[in-house]
Amino acid sequence: MTKIESKAIGFIKKYILLFLLGAITILAVFIRICGMDFQSDDFNSFLNPWWGIIKYNDFTGLAAQVGNYNIPYQVIIYLMTLLPLNALYAYKIVSIIFDFVLAISTAMLVYSFAKNNRRLKAILTYSAVLLSATVIFNSSFWAQCDSIYTSFIILAILFLHKDKPIASFVFIGIAFAFKLQTVFIIPVLLYYWISTKKISILHFFIIPAVDVMMCLPAIIMGRPFSDIITIYAEQTDYGKLIQMNCPNFYALICDGNDMTYYYLFKQFSVFLTIAVLGIMMCIIIYKKVDLKNLETFLLTTAWTVFTCIMFLSSMHERYGYLLDIILIVYAAVSAKHLWIPIVSTLISLRGYCYYLFSYELVSLKVTAIICTALYVYITFLLIKTIFRAKSSDNVFAKTI
Repeated sequence: MTKIESKAIGFIKKYILLFLLGAITILAVFIRICGMDFQSDDFNSFLNPWWGIIKYNDFTGLAAQVGNYNIPYQVIIYLMTLLPLNALYAYKIVSIIFDFVLAISTAMLVYSFAKNNRRLKAILTYSAVLLSATVIFNSSFWAQCDSIYTSFIILAILFLHKDKPIASFVFIGIAFAFKLQTVFIIPVLLYYWISTKKISILHFFIIPAVDVMMCLPAIIMGRPFSDIITIYAEQTDYGKLIQMNCPNFYALICDGNDMTYYYLFKQFSVFLTIAVLGIMMCIIIYKKVDLKNLETFLLTTAWTVFTCIMFLSSMHERYGYLLDIILIVYAAVSAKHLWIPIVSTLISLRGYCYYLFSYELVSLKVTAIICTALYVYITFLLIKTIFRAKSSDNVFAKTI
């Protein structure tokens, strides 16, 4: 081996993680380019017509609601109409940018709290998020924007565990301003409030305050203030189906396409979800669970989000997006149960393939059985973690 070859190999070995980071980034970009021309039914039926209306009405059009997305996302789309881009690429570029924000945020969280091999775990987390099939399909194929609110939730968790609650709740407020599904993690914030006494109930008022501030452009243009509330209120009643291609509890017991079950189970679903979450709150209070432990917090967060998806009505297949990301971060931080985010992502992938490509390898009913089994296991894992933790230092449970 020549001296030049030896130096080259030494250089590669020294910076191998950076080379891996660069290669993953380039690969992620090229994979997303492959999906840029794909037009989903959502794009053709909703997103593209909304773009036309927003572009035609210009900035003054913010005075009226277009579609069922909240105002901040409409503002982003308005800004994108000012660029020389067609609607399809504009929607996808916004979402893809936030794919990278999400990947960087998750890497920062893992790097900050991993016990060892922090750089490697952070890069692997970054890679897992960017190359996750559902993250790719959500943005570059479906033109959906779930990476936006999820990015801010991850940042909120990061700042919460750095004892910066104001910044954390500002990020939660931003996430909520983009997606109603942010409420899935509100219960775990209540658990954290009770468990750690590190935050005040007053911090929760930051969330609606940030939402209002982000909606001000439309309010200034004459939009009724009540729209800030009614947009999300109407979303909860959209579709009038008990589940929408989501393999949850209701996919096991009834036909989700029959509107009869929506009216039969809608109120029941809310009370059932509150009851299950309330039982967990009682357990956390009784066992004095330390949610300052990030591993325990992430597992509790995953269980809380999963509970909402499993038992609330009108859940879409995309609503597992946040759960999949939380489980990836949990597996990276704890270095345990690496198979859980894989199974969770595959469950979500079934819904994406069915909606985007009309392909169904596994039926919704069978997927619901697998999903329920995973929920039961995560519940068992959380209970085991809580009851095995020592009251003095709350040692995280051993791998099952």
